[in-house]
Amino acid sequence: MIQVEREHKYFRMKVVLATGASMALVLYLDYITGYDLHFFVFYFIPVSLCAWHLGRVSVVATAVVSAMAWGYVDNFSGHHYPSEWYLIWNSCIHFASIAILGLVVQRLRASLIEVKKEREELAEALVELQRSTEKIQKMQSQLQVVCAWSNRVKVEGKWMSMEKFLETQLGMTLSHGMSPEAVEEFKREIEKINKPPASPAGEGH
Repeated sequence: MIQVEREHKYFRMKVVLATGASMALVLYLDYITGYDLHFFVFYFIPVSLCAWHLGRVSVVATAVVSAMAWGYVDNFSGHHYPSEWYLIWNSCIHFASIAILGLVVQRLRASLIEVKKEREELAEALVELQRSTEKIQKMQSQLQVVCAWSNRVKVEGKWMSMEKFLETQLGMTLSHGMSPEAVEEFKREIEKINKPPASPAGEGH
């Protein structure tokens, strides 16, 4: 368990380093090419790495860092705006675009994991159903011996109660109750118990 956690942390660290390295490379290329050549689409690479392997928090954090770094590079490369609000607006648009794409990729990844899990569960259920079917078919092909006195069933040389037979051999979940006939019989037994004994003939004369 500890080894698995270490491997998971090590993998997350590699994803973070790969994200940082790819973002640094995109920023460098964006800087040396100047603001006239747009590299906006390549900023999706770092956030996609986080979205595919990490969680939503990492996606949003990467989008924030990407927007701030892009704004800094755009300003440092000599791109002058009539007002600073233009740069702020473009940075916000950059953040929104990166964050939305990252969240979409992250949701796609989560959906694929859910589908894979459902398929695995379905495969396990089919295997279990196949085993149960083969077991039932095997029992149907054999003569089942039931004790006429105790209603116990003989299975592979062992006697077991009918409830245990249904639970262990057929995988059924049982619950106990009383049938209408049993209720009526129970009432009659109670009435017999509570009925006062008949007085001897001639008593009281």
